[in-house]
Amino acid sequence: MSNLSPIDASADRPKTPPRKAKKPQLPGFLKSSHHFPFFPDIDSRFQELIWLERMRSQQCLQNPSPDFRFARALSPETRVLDRYANIQPWSNNRVRLPVPEGKLDYINASPIVSPSPLRPNTRPNFNYIAMQGPKSNTVEHTWRMIAQLKSPVVIVMLTDTHEGYMEKCYPYFPRESQTEGIEVGETDEFEDGFRARVQCVSLEERQDGAIQMRKLNLHVDGRGDMIVWHLLYRRWPDFGVPKVEDYESFFELMKLSRELNSSTANPRVIHCSAGVGRTGTFIALETLMREIDEGAMDHLDPERNDNDNDLVFRTVNHLREQRRTMVQADSQYVFIYKVLRRHWLERHGLLDDVTEMERASKRLEVYHDPFIEHNG
Repeated sequence: MSNLSPIDASADRPKTPPRKAKKPQLPGFLKSSHHFPFFPDIDSRFQELIWLERMRSQQCLQNPSPDFRFARALSPETRVLDRYANIQPWSNNRVRLPVPEGKLDYINASPIVSPSPLRPNTRPNFNYIAMQGPKSNTVEHTWRMIAQLKSPVVIVMLTDTHEGYMEKCYPYFPRESQTEGIEVGETDEFEDGFRARVQCVSLEERQDGAIQMRKLNLHVDGRGDMIVWHLLYRRWPDFGVPKVEDYESFFELMKLSRELNSSTANPRVIHCSAGVGRTGTFIALETLMREIDEGAMDHLDPERNDNDNDLVFRTVNHLREQRRTMVQADSQYVFIYKVLRRHWLERHGLLDDVTEMERASKRLEVYHDPFIEHNG
């Protein structure tokens, strides 16, 4: 008779090896982003976005009703306030300045609501105001608009005032605490007595100068002081995208703008020069990176890569329905896929493995290139 206890006897039985955790698979719509330098799927979808916007403009021409969803705000009075002739907000989705009745309430700015594409009923929307870079004749309009928001207000500026010799945005804010502030309402353009002053309280450079963070004070006569955080990002060229080495500073910009905002309900003001290209890219990326950070993309079908399951296509199209030409350049559209793919792989610890596989694949392609073999 065995003297082993039941516990000892069970120790002799072979143990079932623990199951390996199933590796998450890259969402199908992000798989096409690594075929550099060719992006056939992405390019065709960007062309479809352009076609959809042309259809909206065509419908606008066919439907003269001012109540039509995609009616455009075009008149001699508004055109002089626009930086670019082809970039105006939809007439029925624009910020209206609080001015006396009969005065022009136009500013080239659009309220933007960007919900979670996968969890719209359980996650708060991101709220923004996308606006053009102010011109010399719209500086006071800009500060009137800012004064209607809840303090503290966050402004994210994605362009320098000048690029080369071209003005991209008029310097509508005081650069340093020693510089003279900006007076608003001296000419009483709207004949309502609105007066305000903007002063720079402090300036701090972050991420090796990539971000200039200014704390501004907006004093409105009869109402008191407001805090305005002004974040100038200096490493994003017009019609281009940040370099890989600048990704961290770009992500820090997003995070900082959220942390400084009073609440998700209070819109952050985002602008570049036209308020559509870099501005739309920022908004689309922030919306979709939250889906990655919170694991919402982990269970997407890795085999489906159609328009309905392409979150980039859906998100950008939704933004364009609110403001024309959001994510303006094809390079910006491709950039969204590349950043999301990299961010997803980093989150799951797969970036190094995939990068090495792609390098090996490229070496193999070069090795078997018939042109190279023929001319060897």
